[in-house]
Amino acid sequence: MARENGYLECPASPQEIEEALARIYTGKVNVALQAADLGITLERLKQLFREYVAARPIDINDEDTWLGDTTMCWPYA
Repeated sequence: MARENGYLECPASPQEIEEALARIYTGKVNVALQAADLGITLERLKQLFREYVAARPIDINDEDTWLGDTTMCWPYA
């Protein structure tokens, strides 16, 4: 079922959306590009991502949170 803006209501499966949210959460993909790949609006993906993040708070006092981030990033990689 296509909407007025040309996007389908939700062509991606719940599993695909969950995987996409995980990639966004870890900073591996661009949100706008991921929305286009999933076939949903950017605003809808932002809403889903806000809910995803709210359900996964980070404990900043846990040393494992910081020690687990060992991937080198630009400009050091």
